[in-house]
Amino acid sequence: MQTPASIGVVSPVRTPECMQVMQDFLHACEHSELMAYEYGRHTQADPVLGKPDMLIGLGGDGTMLSLSAYAAQNNIILGGINMGHLGFLTACGREEMLRLVESLAGGEYGVEKRSMLSVSQHGALLSGTYESILALNEISLMRDQTGRMIDVDVELDGCLLNRYHADGVLVATPTGSTAYSLSAGGPLLWPTAGVMCLTPICPHSLTSRPVVLPDNVEITLKPRERRGRAGESLIYSVDGHDTRPIALNETLVIRKADTSLKLLTLPNSDYATRLRAKLGW
Repeated sequence: MQTPASIGVVSPVRTPECMQVMQDFLHACEHSELMAYEYGRHTQADPVLGKPDMLIGLGGDGTMLSLSAYAAQNNIILGGINMGHLGFLTACGREEMLRLVESLAGGEYGVEKRSMLSVSQHGALLSGTYESILALNEISLMRDQTGRMIDVDVELDGCLLNRYHADGVLVATPTGSTAYSLSAGGPLLWPTAGVMCLTPICPHSLTSRPVVLPDNVEITLKPRERRGRAGESLIYSVDGHDTRPIALNETLVIRKADTSLKLLTLPNSDYATRLRAKLGW
């Protein structure tokens, strides 16, 4: 790989620890003759330097998710230094920061392409459709009021698969199989597999199981009224941080996105080792 021409560093949580790691990273980059700088708001290009070739997020998987859509849409390599807990998406922990800098300076790093989902909201009361939103992990549909179940018809390429009676339904990428989907009983998927997973959340039927689907199908989620409770609102969440309302007469259309995320990896990094470390195998 080529040495990145410019590296933007983002720290959404500005604790003293994160600020110290940022300063240490910037100093190490300067010593290795790498152009690195703090990248103010990740949704805007730097007015002088423009968009960086690479973004390094300081934080956990939440930080990586918050940066993923911007990085994918702008063809920026995304990496992370784990300041959180699991850190499935980050390239390394803070103790490996110098190794990361050395790998970048020598062009000795890897880039994995991670598929993303695109979701758009459709409905008779909408003027056309809402904008398409990108998700790296999953899209989940549920009732806004906790403790209530929903009925939702799931169609694959226009053909009904099932009407789920559950706390919710989610569609996950292989990357997202270790997140919400795993907690809901979904399978572990290899991150580069060409599939996605439909997982019911606490279904009211023992036969409602997760389904692994090819990533070229179009999934439509249609909420249905249940026992006259038409006044209760539903929501859908994108990667757990972008939550929006949806009415009973509206639908969500989910596809594999045209763009993918370029995820930074260190040399000799393999997913099997990461699974063993993160899941305690």
